[in-house]
Amino acid sequence: MHAIRPQPAAASVARARALLIGATLLWGMSFPLTRGIELAQRMHVPPMPDAALAAANMALRFGLAALVLLPFFGAGLRNVTRREWSQAIVLGLLACAGLYLQTLGLIWTDASVAAFLTQLYTLIVPLIVAVRDRRLPTARTFVACGLVLAGAMLLSPGIMQHLRPGWGEIIIVLGTGFIAAQIVCLERPVYAENRAGVVTLLMFTIITLVSLVLAPLAGGTVGGIPSTCAGPAVWEMMAALVLFCTALSFFIMNQWQRWVSATEAGLIYCLEPIVATVVCSFLPGWISALAGVNYPNEALTWNLFAGGSLIVAATILVVTQKRTASG
Repeated sequence: MHAIRPQPAAASVARARALLIGATLLWGMSFPLTRGIELAQRMHVPPMPDAALAAANMALRFGLAALVLLPFFGAGLRNVTRREWSQAIVLGLLACAGLYLQTLGLIWTDASVAAFLTQLYTLIVPLIVAVRDRRLPTARTFVACGLVLAGAMLLSPGIMQHLRPGWGEIIIVLGTGFIAAQIVCLERPVYAENRAGVVTLLMFTIITLVSLVLAPLAGGTVGGIPSTCAGPAVWEMMAALVLFCTALSFFIMNQWQRWVSATEAGLIYCLEPIVATVVCSFLPGWISALAGVNYPNEALTWNLFAGGSLIVAATILVVTQKRTASG
C-alpha cells in the first residue's frame, strides 16, 4: 500500500513551488545550449555517429556536474545509506534512459513533434499515480492536463500534419515514460529523509558511468570523448549547461520536489517549452557569434503567447489547489 506522508508546512510548499519553477527556467536554456554545442562540435570534432556523440556529451555534462557537487557533498559519501543508494540508482538509470532516448529520437523526427511528445508526461504521471494510489485524479488535474496539451500543440505548429508513428516518435514517447517515472520516484515517502545533495552526486556519477558504456556501443570510443570539447566556445557553453541546467537545477528538483505531488511537479515542469521558445528567440544568435556556427534565432509568434498562456493557466490551476494528504 502507498504510504501517506505528513502534510508539509504551507511555507515549505510555496518555497518548493517557486524553486521548481526556477529549475524549469534553467532547463529551458538547455535546448539552445545543447544544440549550439552539437553544431560547434560538428565543425571541430572528428566525425562520429550521432548516438555516440549524444552519449559522449551526456558523459561530459553529468561527469563535470558531479565534480561541481563533489566539494559540497563529497563528505557525505562516507556514510551513504541503503535508501540513498536505492534512490540514486533508480533516478540515475531513469534519467539516463529518458535523456538518451529523447536525444536519439530528435535525430529522426521534427523538433516540434518531439516538443509535443515530451509533454505527454503530463498525462503519464497522473496515470502512474492513479494506478499506484487506486484513485482517479481530481477534476482540476484533468482540466490542467488538457490545458497543457492544448498549449503544447500551439507551441508546436503543424503538429497534426507531421505527427506519425515512426521510430523517432516511438523512441521519444519511451523516453518520456522514463522521465515520468523519475518524477514519480521523487515523491516516494520512503526517500523523504534522504540527503538530496548526496543522492544527486551519486545520480550524476551513475549517469556518467552508463554514458561511458553507451559511447563505444554506439560507435564511438571512451578515449575520444575529451576531443568533443575542442575549442573555447564549446567549453563556455558546456560550463553554462553543467552549472545552471544540470548541477543546480537537478539538485533543486531532488531537494524540493518531495514537498509537492508528482502530478503537480509534472505540470510545473511543462513551463519548460515556453522558456525554451523565448530563449531561442535570442540565444542562438549569441551562440552563432561565439562559436562561428549558423544557428539562427527563432521568431516569436502568436502561437507562443496563446500556447504559453494555456500552460501558465494550467500551472496556476495546480499550484493554487490545496494539497491532499497523499500527495
